[in-house]
Amino acid sequence: MENKNKKFSVSEIILCLVSIIFLIGILTVFKTCGPKDDGSWMTCHWAGNAITGLAAVLTVITIFHLFVKAQAKIGMDLAIIPTALFTAILPKNVIGLCMMDNMQCQSLTRPATILFSIFIIVIAVIDLLIQKKNTD
Repeated sequence: MENKNKKFSVSEIILCLVSIIFLIGILTVFKTCGPKDDGSWMTCHWAGNAITGLAAVLTVITIFHLFVKAQAKIGMDLAIIPTALFTAILPKNVIGLCMMDNMQCQSLTRPATILFSIFIIVIAVIDLLIQKKNTD
């Protein structure tokens, strides 16, 4: 039985903070290219929308992760890993980006998405091992 006064683990807090920073970053600093002069959007806009949605899902899961029992935390870690993996491969591989390498979506959004996704995966794996140890 889990202690009700238990503090959050470091891995849980880092996982949650990284997800929140990723979501805020993709909405601000790491966002995709803006509209063209005629008001239409490039393909990268749709990739950015999908990345934002996935970052929001990861953020919600990591926030809920703080408040559930260890067995549920294991399941949430197992959900976070493939979600973050799909997030990493989405820009350019699933939804196209601009053709020019110097465009914001290629030079900033994609690398930031891959970096944050890998960081989230690594932290989730570490947390999974910690939670597994706590339930044994």
